[in-house]
Amino acid sequence: MAANSKDAERKLNQNIDKASGAAQDEVSRLRAELDDLRARARPKVEEAESFLTSPSALGFYKGVVVVLGYAKANGGLRL
Repeated sequence: MAANSKDAERKLNQNIDKASGAAQDEVSRLRAELDDLRARARPKVEEAESFLTSPSALGFYKGVVVVLGYAKANGGLRL
């Protein structure tokens, strides 16, 4: 009976080691995929940041704030 429990424990440890190895492989694969996505997205993110902080965009934001402030002071937006 002791041999059966030792065999069961050995098999359980092998299964745990196998599952752990598979999980580590998956984490490594996902990390590499995330790094790749970040690298490919970086130019678009920089382009968006540049556009959103451009002088024309800042002027637009100021205009929206002025219009909303004026509308609030005069009872809200009326369409």
